[in-house]
Formats: sequence, structure tokens, C-alpha cells
Amino acid sequence: MLTLGDLHIGQDAIIRVVGGEGELRHHLLDMGLTPGTEVTLRKTAPMGDPIEVELRGYELTLRLADAQKIEIDSVHATDRAAPSEERHKVVAHPGVGELDKAASYHERKAGAPIAAGAPLTFALAGNQNCGKTTLFNQLTGSNQHVGNFPGVTVDRKDGVIRNHKEATVTDLPGIYSLSPYSNEEIVTRDFILSEHPSGIINIVDASNIERNLYLTMQLMELDTPMVLALNMMDEVRGNGGTIRINQMEAMLGIPVVPISAVKNQGVDELVKVAVQTARTKTLPTVYDFCSPGPVHRCIHAVVHQIEDHAEAAGLPVRFAATKLIEGDEDIVTRLALDQNELELIEHSVKEMEDECGMDRNAALADMRYTFIETICSGTVERVLISPALAPQKNRPFSQSPFRAAMRAREIQ
Repeated sequence: MLTLGDLHIGQDAIIRVVGGEGELRHHLLDMGLTPGTEVTLRKTAPMGDPIEVELRGYELTLRLADAQKIEIDSVHATDRAAPSEERHKVVAHPGVGELDKAASYHERKAGAPIAAGAPLTFALAGNQNCGKTTLFNQLTGSNQHVGNFPGVTVDRKDGVIRNHKEATVTDLPGIYSLSPYSNEEIVTRDFILSEHPSGIINIVDASNIERNLYLTMQLMELDTPMVLALNMMDEVRGNGGTIRINQMEAMLGIPVVPISAVKNQGVDELVKVAVQTARTKTLPTVYDFCSPGPVHRCIHAVVHQIEDHAEAAGLPVRFAATKLIEGDEDIVTRLALDQNELELIEHSVKEMEDECGMDRNAALADMRYTFIETICSGTVERVLISPALAPQKNRPFSQSPFRAAMRAREIQ
């Protein structure tokens, strides 16, 4: 039996089985390590631990002990170039961000608008090491205080958004998914589900966007007004890349704003868009991420079975359905389903597993990453640019041609 830990640098393999149990296995799946995925070993540490692999368009560092829990087959010399060779070539700056190609974000509303000057609350959510704390400091300055979430020793930071005394933001713990396996994940989803913030600001590392969007998919299922902040866009541009902002907006169905938190670039626009989205109670227009097939049929069957229970429990039905399929005990308890209903749902799940050839958690993780790959293949460019188009150190972000092409937005 070969495992991912047996690969040599420059070899490809196909994941066959993801081992481990409980939190560890769920974490591996949440990172995109699902059966049928091709992986390439790129680097190993001097002592062989950890290792760095490439999959789904991004690089991932794994402990050797975790890699040895992943069974592989079809090992062969890599047939794909390293990212720096495969996707980098000299091109003129692409004409991105055309306004007339962006979808309308005023199609789904959660009710009457919030009056100007009325209180607004925001949840700031993102992966670890994506610049979330830096953005929180830029948003609030010194207008912040630190406490704890109830019942756990997890820091809670709240602050008033500068120049918006009616708007407060809570810096939620850095997490990679909304699975209930750590205190950080539990307090994040409980905050959003129980305290019903006016909006979510989801910050992602634009230079590692494929990995970061996994949490975005789950946040969108919470059916709350939401804005995506693409952080570190200055680094993306400095490396010769770009992201088609308006095209990404159209595909995700939420506003997308490019920023550099550490340089305080684009933050004012982010606040303006977040406040507008929250006040108008504009919901994500995309909330079905699966293409036709067994996963799609299973999710929609469960949605129909639990719709009234989810409404009674105050849970977004799509979020409740996917978590129920994953076997989330907290959601099972909240929905108060009877035994007959649970058996019907389990029958749908088993049917999905048999057709997919993978277990429920792997099937849902693969569904999300398949959607992410579609988004990124249509919006993300990692290229080298000519010296004439290279970033100029002293030129303000707001005046750069990249910035101008990326974003032109009118807030109504």
C-alpha cells in the first residue's frame, strides 16, 4: 500500500483513500485531499517532514504523519510543469472588470432595507494567516476591545468601524471550515447563526485563493449579506497575476473587493460596499454549487425533507442540509427530526455514496472544490508581465492601471 508520504519529488499520484478519523480526516478533506484528486510532490523539508504538495492549483504543506494516512495509486513522473513554468508568460494586462459584465447584486433581499444611521453589525471571517487581524485593525483603529466568547477560552475582538459609528465588527477566529471540530469553528458559526450579524466580511488570501474559497462556499450557505475581500492583491499584481473581479462577482453572486490590508489599500471601498450590502439586506445570488449528479440530488432531497424543521430552528436550509449530510450532530439536534425522517435522509445519503464511490464527507468536499476550480479557471491569471506593465513602487494603488481595470463600481 503506497501513501502520499512515499512519493518522491516530481512524482504525481491519484488519491485513492483518505484515512484517519474524526477531526483529522475531516480536516484533510477540507483541504481538498479527496479521492480521485491528482497530487504532485513539490518539496520536502531537510529531514523529510513536512512535505509540500500541489493539488487543485495550489500548494499545501502536510505533516508526514498525516500524508501517510492518504493512500495513493497511479504513481508516475509528473506530467505537469511547476506553476511558475506552466502559467507564467508575458502578456499585456487583460481588460478585466468591465461593468456591463457584472451580475446584479440586488436580486435577493432579506427584507426591507436597514435605515440610514441604524446600527449595523459585521462578522469578519477568514482563514488563518490571511491578513484578517490586520484588516480588523485598519477597520477599527483604536476603537476596539477584547473579551472572550461565552463558555470557551477563545478571544473575541469587537470594534467600531472608523467613520461609521453605527457599525461594529467582530473579528472571528481564523478557521478553514465551519465543521464543528474545534472551539474556533464552533464559535464562528454559532456567532453567525445566533447573533445574526447584518453582514459578513470574508477576507481571503488572493495569492492562495483556491484554498481560501473553501470557507467562502460554506459562509455563502449561511444566507447572510456578504462581501468578499480579496487581500494581498498587491502581491498578486507584483507577481504578474490578476483576478477578473467582476467576472468572479458574477460567478459567486456576491460583491468582491480587491484590497491590501497591510497597506490600507482598497479598505475604504470595502467598507462602503459592505455597509451598502448590509443596509440593503442583499443576499448571495448563488447558493447551489453542485452540478447535476448524485450529490446534487442528495442535497436537494434533504432540503425538501427538512425545510420546515430548518425554518423552525432558524437555520438556513441549504447550510442545514449539507451539515446534516455530513453527520453534524449539533445540526441534527437543532432540527429535532424524528426517526423516520432520519432514516429517509440516511437512505438518500447512502444512495449518493454508492453512486459517487466515496463517503459523504469526501463527496461534499469534492463538490465544493470542483466549484472552486471552475471559479478560478475562469477568473484567476498567474502570469508574468513585461517591465513596462510591472508595478511602480511609488505609485498609489488607487492610481494603478491594474486597480482601475479591476474595479469600477457605483454604490446606489
